[in-house]
Amino acid sequence: MRLCTFTLRGEDASARRVGAVDGSTVFELGSRRDMLTLLASGESIARLKTSGNGYDASRVRYWAPVPRPGKILATIVNTQAMLGGDDVRLDRPRIDMKAPSTVVGDGETVVASPSGVRPEVELAAIIGTRLCAATEKEAQAAIAGYTVLNDVTAPADSRDDAYEAYRRDRSTGAIKKSVMRGPLFRSKNHDTFCPMGPWMVTADEAEVSDARMGTWFDGFKVQAGSTSEYLFGPAKIASYLSGFLTLEPGDVVSCGSVGWTKEALGELDPTEYTLPKRGGSLKLEIEGIGTIVNPVSYQGRPPTV
Repeated sequence: MRLCTFTLRGEDASARRVGAVDGSTVFELGSRRDMLTLLASGESIARLKTSGNGYDASRVRYWAPVPRPGKILATIVNTQAMLGGDDVRLDRPRIDMKAPSTVVGDGETVVASPSGVRPEVELAAIIGTRLCAATEKEAQAAIAGYTVLNDVTAPADSRDDAYEAYRRDRSTGAIKKSVMRGPLFRSKNHDTFCPMGPWMVTADEAEVSDARMGTWFDGFKVQAGSTSEYLFGPAKIASYLSGFLTLEPGDVVSCGSVGWTKEALGELDPTEYTLPKRGGSLKLEIEGIGTIVNPVSYQGRPPTV
């Protein structure tokens, strides 16, 4: 089942409600108007009942399936391509966070930083039940479904946020002044930097072990890969997180991005790539999950919804 948060075109955001997508028709799920409330209720997704005759998809605007998640936990460097070489290994996931207020849906504009932005296509798992110190099997059972997430990043921000501090040199033991890498938080948390959607494919119908992933900017492919490249799968990441941070219904666990095409990357390393600094259209797709399209603009500020 594909679950969505939607309005009819022309309706205000306050009219958002939850629906099920069947082909080119969107059906309301009774009186449910909030995906977070639905997930938190513990109601069986398999037993959800639609109402009415549905709406043609051409009349529908899709918002992010969970418009304001409680937490967005984004895995970084989760493929060998992102690590940059086969001789580098990780023993556990590495995690960053995105603010819930950065979330936008299909068709909404990404307002780019003047320094440039990098798209990152990622498989995101939406948590359906509370998880604390969960096994991988328990974490898998707690995933309600999957969606496409764009972990938009302004890489110049983290470079600008680098700082000097006195730290102990691991090789010599001496305390000396060192240049510390800037945190990723600012680079990943501009308004509109988390497009997500267009819907959530429920876990019982999603095959995510080897799904093709890609990103296009105005038709030019800039990313290509597969979920099979992930060093840690969604259940493994969720289990790891739950060991120190309780996950709750509606939380989003994003599994990380794949590498950039040689044509896009050239001689850059993966952390240096940005899109051409002009307006355009981003399309991100994960096989069997969905396609999300967002305009990119370097003009003005994002609208308040």
